[in-house]
Amino acid sequence: MLTPSSVPLITPPIATYRIGSIANLENWIQTCIQGQFTGRLDLEIRQTQQSQWSLFFHLGHLIGGASEEHPIRRWCRQLSQHCPQVAHSVLQGTQQLQHWDYSALVNLVKQGQISQAQMAAFVEGNLLEILFDLIQLRSQHCHFLEGQLTYRRIPEEVIALVSVSIQADRAWNQAKQAWNAWQKAGLGGWSPNLVPVILDAEELRQQVSLMTYHNLVTLMDRDRTLRDLATQLKQHSLPLTLSILPHIHKGIIGLVEVKDSSYHLNPLTATAPSLATATTLPQVQARSSSPLVAYIEDSRFDSLTMSQILTRAGYRFTSIQDPVQALPILLDQKPGLIFLDLLMPVTNGYEVCSQIRRASAFKNIPIIIVTSSDGIVDRVRAKLAGTSGFIAKPIDPEKVLTTLRHHLPIKSSSQGSG
Repeated sequence: MLTPSSVPLITPPIATYRIGSIANLENWIQTCIQGQFTGRLDLEIRQTQQSQWSLFFHLGHLIGGASEEHPIRRWCRQLSQHCPQVAHSVLQGTQQLQHWDYSALVNLVKQGQISQAQMAAFVEGNLLEILFDLIQLRSQHCHFLEGQLTYRRIPEEVIALVSVSIQADRAWNQAKQAWNAWQKAGLGGWSPNLVPVILDAEELRQQVSLMTYHNLVTLMDRDRTLRDLATQLKQHSLPLTLSILPHIHKGIIGLVEVKDSSYHLNPLTATAPSLATATTLPQVQARSSSPLVAYIEDSRFDSLTMSQILTRAGYRFTSIQDPVQALPILLDQKPGLIFLDLLMPVTNGYEVCSQIRRASAFKNIPIIIVTSSDGIVDRVRAKLAGTSGFIAKPIDPEKVLTTLRHHLPIKSSSQGSG
């Protein structure tokens, strides 16, 4: 959830208050509740850099929220958790949305694609993440953060769209409880928006089983945050983080920051949307005659990254997240090239590649292994399984396009007409 649309930042403020810290944020929220406030509460925090947060109220109830902390990732998580029946088509770009914001959810409800209850769960989950991050920021830096609170009106046409109303005090208390549990677990110094990375692969290999090691290597691809991983694994962030905490303390696994724009959703623009603005989706169209490329990958974010690279280069793209179902899908769609992840939870790329090669239709189709495990043994096994090439993660546009130009070049329009 980004924001309710049509709420521009240039709306004249009702009032602006300077604050020396955000330790009194709860008091400001209580004021909005008790005064049955309708409008937007903006919080600008100046630390090493300025960040903006917004809470949207209608008659003292929360109806939406926004922050510059990973807005696209947060949208993907909520869509995957609460609207799974549309998540795949929307995130892969096969279903177009006019905006990735409040109005998009309203339209999905009107079209009968999601229920009112799913939209409410989406909005509440979005708010709880935003409030958690605010509480953590307040707890860590309450003595020296400076900022200001601004009250702005919300246009009547936006209020007319409101179909979700959440008790602000209940949401705040839930976020506080989540933060207290996170802090008591010894995680107060780490944000769930951080990305776990393997710092000492050899030491990790010695301390865990082979299956666990491969799973960790697959999951920790330097792009997925703790929250992203928890969503994919259908867990809460707290138990997931606690499971790797011993390795963090030993320096085997580290936690690093990642930008929201480190991957680009297709068909979103490359830049993360601004606060309180509608994000228009560009129409990136590949010709029906363009080569089709398939990517067998359980990671939603890696698939989205590959989708962005390929569609921008003029290729058609299909993503297959379940390797068990890969062959029938491939036989139906008949791609000209297949990218294949090496390490997946249920099976591995070697087995999938061998299975594909046994189908006569794919004996000569290029199959390119994509993996973070780039060693001599892996390359030899990949070659024996019948692969045509090998590229390493993280996914690099130049490497992907070089591979495509070599194995599956696109003919120019002049060549086609000549």
